[in-house]
Amino acid sequence: MSKIYETVVINEKGTSGFIETDDGLKLDVSSPTDPSRTGPNPEQFMGMAWSTCLNATMQVMLNAKRTPKESRVRVVVTFNKEESKPGYYFTMNAYASVEGYTVEETLKLANQAHGQCPVSKLIEANNHVHVHAEAY
Repeated sequence: MSKIYETVVINEKGTSGFIETDDGLKLDVSSPTDPSRTGPNPEQFMGMAWSTCLNATMQVMLNAKRTPKESRVRVVVTFNKEESKPGYYFTMNAYASVEGYTVEETLKLANQAHGQCPVSKLIEANNHVHVHAEAY
């Protein structure tokens, strides 16, 4: 393993507190179930991480093919309550689009990128994670 980058993120007080990175970024965090709090919530962080990483991977693949195109990844993260046991889970759906590509071409590229994207590798085994394509 050849480390490229490392960061440390600390959370205090869960969604009633804040996160802070080792390079000084500090954000209040919230819960979608508590409207009195401001700041991003875990669902938003998951969507930000996956949409950015999956789109960046698609861009690398497009550039490698020498076909640079504009692309976009929209991620919908849903917070769900378990029905058969205590707890919660996320459902995550990524909707990829590429300028000038058909939906079928986009889906092929998005699925290939999903196989290579580091965030996708973290979440791909979850049966609540899906990749889709849509028109640009």
